[in-house]
Amino acid sequence: MASSDLTHEVWSIDDGSFPADASLPERARFLLRYAILAPSSHNSQPWEFVVDGGQIEVHAVEDRWLDVADHDRRELYVSLGCAVENLCIAAERFDLDFDVAYHQDTAPVVVTLQPDSEPSSDRPPALFDAITERVTNHHLFRDAPLGDPVRDELRNCVLEDDVTLVMVDEPEPKSSVAELQAEADRLQMDNSQYRKELGYWIGIGALGDSWLKARIGQAVVSHLDIGDSEAKKNSKLIQSAPAVGLLVTDSDDPSARIRAGQVFERVALAAASNGVAVHPMSQILERPEMRAELTSLLNRHDASPQHLFRLGYPQSEQDHTPRWPLETFLAERP
Repeated sequence: MASSDLTHEVWSIDDGSFPADASLPERARFLLRYAILAPSSHNSQPWEFVVDGGQIEVHAVEDRWLDVADHDRRELYVSLGCAVENLCIAAERFDLDFDVAYHQDTAPVVVTLQPDSEPSSDRPPALFDAITERVTNHHLFRDAPLGDPVRDELRNCVLEDDVTLVMVDEPEPKSSVAELQAEADRLQMDNSQYRKELGYWIGIGALGDSWLKARIGQAVVSHLDIGDSEAKKNSKLIQSAPAVGLLVTDSDDPSARIRAGQVFERVALAAASNGVAVHPMSQILERPEMRAELTSLLNRHDASPQHLFRLGYPQSEQDHTPRWPLETFLAERP
């Protein structure tokens, strides 16, 4: 997969060109144009799709798994869940009902389109328009609280019984999360393999930098001691956020992680439709001992934390990150 194939053109989709009268596989492939706009760790886009009639298999791709940062594949499955959610939202937009089946084998998720049934979920219609507008914002947020209507809307994005959204907005626990984040940054940046892996994704331009800036960023991350500066920066980012969100699940298996990813994407899209920015902060959860410390800090001893992210109103805008074209992710059944 060549880095030169990364493009921003995939963000421009004309929903009026949906092939309503075409075959079900053709309609499925159109829906997948929205699925690939989902967020993923390091913008690794670790998904592959097999379209078989009205069935869409969503596979994890080992070649784009971050085996250093994401040793337990938590972020891999959360990323898949985000893509699955975009697919489901797009199906509803074009009046296609669907069924989602979760598996533990090589095809973690199978989405089956049901064109003869009316869509029946509780997803808000505004989520679809936000798919092409959502961005991850790495900048400081404004000192403005999230209003109760926005908070309620974000909480209503949780449709699953085994996923819970925890909102951290009180100064003391938020400061404790910021301290954990700083320590996690230092520990991760002490790992040369972690820095090499992060540098690779920066270097190929996956995070949206120009060729020159990407190569400089790769060299800096790979070879310089920036743990303290990253710790200070990310701690400040958490402190600037009016709220920090954490998604926890009742179990810790791949299907639970995928459902957490679906909820996260719903939250991110609902936030975007309200002018609220979202920024995942994964380092704490990448360290097993700190993941446990976070559950203790937030009194979630019986839950499995899956995704941590900042929420707030941005001070400055951020551009979309590029994607590989849809054709890159389409595969035939073995």
